[in-house]
Amino acid sequence: MTNEISKCVELEKYVTKIILGLGVPVHLGGYRYIREAILISITDMEAVNRVTKYLYPEIAEMYNTTPVKVERAIRTAIEASWARGSRGVMEEIFGYSSASGQKRPTNSEFIAGVADRVRLDYEGSILVS
Repeated sequence: MTNEISKCVELEKYVTKIILGLGVPVHLGGYRYIREAILISITDMEAVNRVTKYLYPEIAEMYNTTPVKVERAIRTAIEASWARGSRGVMEEIFGYSSASGQKRPTNSEFIAGVADRVRLDYEGSILVS
């Protein structure tokens, strides 16, 4: 396995670990869409500023579906994770949790928060400049 592929696999594993820790249910379609959105956003942080014009259509094309279905599936997965996820991980990444009475993060906030966390944790070790 080349070094580049090895870095990508390690990055995917780390993103998966975080979103599982946040309680995103694996059986929901939004799980894989969230994973893709985070992986795209790690290398292109501007993607979270263009979710409806770029990120959702990009993911929809990858999975042969529509951007509207991608957005709704991500929202449903985030709602489920907000209800059942680890409060500690939520507070660590987003600064608040459902236990504090706050509303769940928006799709963009969720994706950006996790992507930013991964970038900070792996700065210089996995991510290619």
